Amino acid sequence: MSTTAPNRGDRSKVAGGDGKRPEGPLPADGERVDRTRWSKIVMLLNVVLIAGVAIIGLSHLRTQDQAGPDVATDPTTGVASTLPVPDAIPSAGETPSSSPSTAPATPSSTPAAPTGAPVTSGNVTAPRVEARMRSNFAKGDGWPYGAGFRETGRPAWPLGVVDGVMTHGQPRAANTVSWLEKWMKTDVRTIGARVLFAPNHSGAAAITAWHTSVLDTAGLQQPRTGMRLAVLPGQWRLVAIDADGPSVITSGTYAQVGHSASFDLVRRDSTIWVTDPTGLVTRVDDPRIGSLSGPWASWELRDDAVGKRPAAFQEIWAG
Repeated sequence: MSTTAPNRGDRSKVAGGDGKRPEGPLPADGERVDRTRWSKIVMLLNVVLIAGVAIIGLSHLRTQDQAGPDVATDPTTGVASTLPVPDAIPSAGETPSSSPSTAPATPSSTPAAPTGAPVTSGNVTAPRVEARMRSNFAKGDGWPYGAGFRETGRPAWPLGVVDGVMTHGQPRAANTVSWLEKWMKTDVRTIGARVLFAPNHSGAAAITAWHTSVLDTAGLQQPRTGMRLAVLPGQWRLVAIDADGPSVITSGTYAQVGHSASFDLVRRDSTIWVTDPTGLVTRVDDPRIGSLSGPWASWELRDDAVGKRPAAFQEIWAG
């Protein structure tokens, strides 16, 4: 029986009529179209992903740029408080506030929170402490010997003695402040001033014994203190500035007669006696009074807004 198997050397029966073997299977037309379409889809997805990443990055950068100026910094360098207005006094008719602020602004009308320091008023006598430095500008005294001063804001003219008072020019910007400072060599035991308030819209004044020099600070920065009296016509506040910021130790009012008013502070250890213009003595006990004592006596004029009329010092003393 014979078989008719194909001749293995005859390639024409396997590869086709041309006698050439293909190198691989030939794709169908539909498969070639699917690959082209898939490549286009992948390319489109890559473009969308790259665009999305770019948009997210630009949005993040823009958010950082806009947030930058509003980020508050923590003032930890040096001994000075960097609060913009450590103990600004409200205008007449407003309630004093001891809440610290993080931006230069007019004083808040939020009521001050008392510190609970023991306070005695009325039948109280202040110890006698001799003043070792006194300048009576109303009687022709000049600039205190060895004193220095610092200013911030825009007074029309700088601190100086004019017509029997020490004052500065009318403020041309908010938070215009002048500090006069005298180093007393030893911790201040007594400090006071006779203040001449303006008839209307008067600025504020303050008398302070600083823990360190106020001249070593800048802008509205002020050092720590436990012996600071801030005054306006008819009212006063005893203020402490420590690591936690400013706070009102106690406050008081008095009947304003005329425009001149005398204030006196006497300190012994952690006790202060405040004598107001009527002669009423208030005794205050607080540990910060003693711990934040210092040898830098200071007298300050502060105008919190344009349109205020600066107060003036007729006489100052310290010991």
